Amino acid sequence: MKSIITLLITFSLLSAKVFGQASWIEPENPDVTKPIRIYVDLSKTTNKSCSDSTGPFYIWTWSPKEHPIGHPLVNGTGEKAWQNSNDALKMTNDAAKGPLVWYYEMTPTEFYEVPAADVYKKGISLLVKTKNGGGYGDPDVKTEDLTFTIEPPKTDRGSMYASPSDMVQNEVVNLIYDNTKELNPVMKNLVNEELYMWVNASIKDTVTGIIRTFAPSSFLTINQNQDLRLVYDGSGKYRLSMIPNKIFNITSPNDLITQVELVVYMKSITDRSDGQPKIKFSCQ
Repeated sequence: MKSIITLLITFSLLSAKVFGQASWIEPENPDVTKPIRIYVDLSKTTNKSCSDSTGPFYIWTWSPKEHPIGHPLVNGTGEKAWQNSNDALKMTNDAAKGPLVWYYEMTPTEFYEVPAADVYKKGISLLVKTKNGGGYGDPDVKTEDLTFTIEPPKTDRGSMYASPSDMVQNEVVNLIYDNTKELNPVMKNLVNEELYMWVNASIKDTVTGIIRTFAPSSFLTINQNQDLRLVYDGSGKYRLSMIPNKIFNITSPNDLITQVELVVYMKSITDRSDGQPKIKFSCQ
């Protein structure tokens, strides 16, 4: 009997990318009024002209808005701007993700000086190039055009959400399961049911880059851990209050939670289900 709700939470400083992907944004589904990182793996781009260079590399961007000549974030300067990228657009190498993985960090609404709605509507378009991008009779040293589509935030929180929505590792967060919005027939209309939340975290050592996982209880023994029992509030909602650092036994300031999987289930049922609702929260 399938009776499990699986919730995948991906935190702001997500460390794992989709393998084989040439470019991506972290965090996924970001709030464009907050900092993001735009990653490009030059070993996987279609145009390989940058892969033979040691860098540094620069972004050259035009959407949702291209800055004019004289602006501090203009793409390039001088008479031949393509051959003199703006140092303010220099990317950073992330060797932990790959020798040819580079990123640029920005807050989109501030960088492009546009409202969030424009970023969601137009997306972000750019390419990556060397400072002197060639041209003017020489071969261009650049990637193909890269476009990032960013979905606007959902206004419906669904059956599971966090409060506050921006999780902080060393502060209390409330994980809410709203049973009144449940779509799974087996889990509908629960009143003061004994529910537990299995939690499993991926934790990255930001010094060594090593990622480990930690679960305070195994899936089959979760009902023996009262710290993970949900509290019913009488209105159809269940709550688990926790401090991430405490529940995941984090003591080092170098440890960063990158991903958390949560599973809510009834005490009497221990089978695990795939394809259940998934949502994403941020962590700062």
